[in-house]
Amino acid sequence: MDKNELNPGAAVKILLSQPVFIVWNPDYNLGIPIIDEHHRGIVTTINSLHFGMQNNNIKEILFPIIDMVYDYTLIHFQIEEDFLVKFGFPNVERHHELHEELTTRLKKIGRKSLLDNDPYDFMNFLKTWWINHICFEDLLFKDYFF
Repeated sequence: MDKNELNPGAAVKILLSQPVFIVWNPDYNLGIPIIDEHHRGIVTTINSLHFGMQNNNIKEILFPIIDMVYDYTLIHFQIEEDFLVKFGFPNVERHHELHEELTTRLKKIGRKSLLDNDPYDFMNFLKTWWINHICFEDLLFKDYFF
């Protein structure tokens, strides 16, 4: 018998004590409420995948997370680009091209991860997207608008 079967509360404490992959920091805010909300949602999704990987739930969550990220990304990119056009951001075309590249890579890596039933490439893609695009490219809005 597993010791956690004797004390189910111990298993819950272990699950609750596991760290998240990305801790939201107010410095990530751009000052654009809808975009900031989207970015927090993306962090939540990354953390959900990380939690599933830690707890061997990949079979149950990989497809829904990949599907959710894809759908969420299409909505987020459209709203972000509409905002940039509306307020005359000078590099909107370049930013659109970055979004197109990310969408293409997202599809490719998502399919491969599903076929292989392996979340690691997808997690690495999300981490790179977070670091390179959201924490670098999107911060340019903050410098431009504020």
